[in-house]
Amino acid sequence: MKPRNWLAALGIASALAFGAASGPAQAAYPDKPLRLIVGFPPGGGTDMLARYLAQHLGKSLGQSVVVENRGGANGVIGTTELARAAPDGYTLMLTISSHITNGLLYKDLPYDVLKGFTPISVVATSPFVLLANPALPANNLAELIALAKAKPGSINFGSPGNGSTQHLSHELMNQMAGVKMTHVAYRGGAPAMNDLLAGQVSLMFLTTVQSLPFLKEKRLKALAVSSAQRASVLPDVPTVAETVPGYESDVWFGVIAPAGTPQAIVDKLNKDIVAIVRTPETQKWLAQQGAVPVGDTPAEFAALMQGEYAKWTDVFKKTGIKAE
Repeated sequence: MKPRNWLAALGIASALAFGAASGPAQAAYPDKPLRLIVGFPPGGGTDMLARYLAQHLGKSLGQSVVVENRGGANGVIGTTELARAAPDGYTLMLTISSHITNGLLYKDLPYDVLKGFTPISVVATSPFVLLANPALPANNLAELIALAKAKPGSINFGSPGNGSTQHLSHELMNQMAGVKMTHVAYRGGAPAMNDLLAGQVSLMFLTTVQSLPFLKEKRLKALAVSSAQRASVLPDVPTVAETVPGYESDVWFGVIAPAGTPQAIVDKLNKDIVAIVRTPETQKWLAQQGAVPVGDTPAEFAALMQGEYAKWTDVFKKTGIKAE
C-alpha cells in the first residue's frame, strides 16, 4: 500500500472507531439524574413551575430531574452555582426575567448574564396587574396618567424592593407616559401589599394569580395589565399599551444551561421542553397560574434576553436606579 493510501485508510478507520465510540455516548444522554436549580425558596411561583416542569421533563428524558432551591440575592446565588457547573447538560436552571436586570443592578456579579449561559427555551410568561387602592381617584390608566400629570410626584407606588421587576415595570410606564410618580421600596412583597391595602401607597404591580383574590373581594381595583395582550383571567382589564402604545413588561420563565453546553444536548432539551409546553395539560395548568405558554427556540430566547437587556439599560440610565 502506498503511503498516501495507507494514511487515508488509517484516517477512515480512526473516524469509524471514533463514531462507534462517541455515537452510543451521545445517544445515551442523559444517563444520570439532572439538576434543575431555582434561585428562590420553595413554595413560590417559580418553584411551582420548576417542579411541574421537572416532573414532566423527567418522564420525557427517562431520568429524574431534581429541583434544587438555591434562594438568595434575587436569584444571584443560584445563578452563580449554575455558572460554575460543568456544561454537560446535567445542571440546568429555571430562571426569570430578573436574571437580566440583575446584570444592571449589581455591578460585581461573578458571571455575565448574557455570555455566561446557554438559553434553551422560554417556558411561559406572566403579566403584572397594576393594582390601585380603592381610595385612589382614578379608575383606569388614562385617569391615573391625567392625575399624575396634574400633581407630579404626589402619587406613591410600592414595590418589593429597589430594582425589582415591579419597580422597573412602573418606572418604564412612567417614562413612556411622561409622568412622575414616587417609588416606595419595601423589603419584600408582603409589607408592600399590606401598605397598599392600608392606603399608605396607592399603586403596585402584582402577578395575576396574586391579584385575583384581592380583586374578587374588591379590596383593590385593577387599572391595567402589563402584557401586550389582555390576560385571559382578566379579559375586561385593558393593557397598559392600550393607553401607552408600545408598553410591555411581562415576567418570563426560561430554562438556561452553562455556556458551552453541546448543541446536540441543547437541541434535545429544547425539543422536549417545547413538546411539554404544547400539551393541553400544561397549557391548562399554566392558565390556572395566570401564565401564558411559550416554548420557543434557543435563538428566540437569546434574542429576547438581548432585547430585554437593551430595554432595561435605558430605564436604569434614565432613573439612576442602584442596588441598596
